Amino acid sequence: MSIVDSLRRARKNAGTPLSEAASVSGVGVTNLSAIEHGRRDPTTATAQRVAAALGVSFVAVPARGRSTAAEAAAAILRADEAGNPALAYRSFIQLADDLGAVDAVTRVVLAAEEPERSRSRWTDAIAGIVELRLNEVGAPLPQWVRDTLGDPEHPWEPQRSDIAFPFPPDEELVPEPFRKRGVLIEENELASA
Repeated sequence: MSIVDSLRRARKNAGTPLSEAASVSGVGVTNLSAIEHGRRDPTTATAQRVAAALGVSFVAVPARGRSTAAEAAAAILRADEAGNPALAYRSFIQLADDLGAVDAVTRVVLAAEEPERSRSRWTDAIAGIVELRLNEVGAPLPQWVRDTLGDPEHPWEPQRSDIAFPFPPDEELVPEPFRKRGVLIEENELASA
C-alpha cells in the first residue's frame, strides 16, 4: 500500500467526488485521476495538497513489516472477491498477529486509518479484531471501529478454506467485539500456530 492508496481510500470514504477533491486541492482532475490509477506518481507537494483537501495527514511510523488494518482489509477483500477464502482468512489472522505483537501506541497507529468501506462481513471481523487488540492494552478505538456495528441478528462465520468447517463455532468462546457484530470467530483462532 502507498500514500496514493491512502488518499484514494480517504476520498472514497468521505464520499468526495474526484472532481471536488481536484478543485479543492488545486490539482487537475486528469492529473488526480492518473495518480489514483497508478499512471502517474505524485510529487510530495501534490500529495500534501490532496491530503490537506481531504483533511488527512501522514505520519511516518516504524511499522517493522506489519500491515495497517487498512492494508490488511484491502488484501482480505481482494482475496475474498477472488474466491480465495483460505487467503482471506490467513490475511485476517496475520492482522490479528501483527496487532498483537506490538506495543499500545503502534497498535493505535496501525489501526487508525479507516479501511475502504465495504458491505463485506469481513469489515465487521476487521473492526472486531482491532477493537479486541486495542482493548487488550486499554487504547482508544478509532471512530471507524465504533461505527462498524455489524449485524448481530444475522451471525456470520468466515469461510476458512475451500471446505466449510464441519462444526459450528461455540458462541461462548467468541470474544465480545466479534459477538456484538455477529461475527463467529472463536478466540483460540486468533493466533497463528
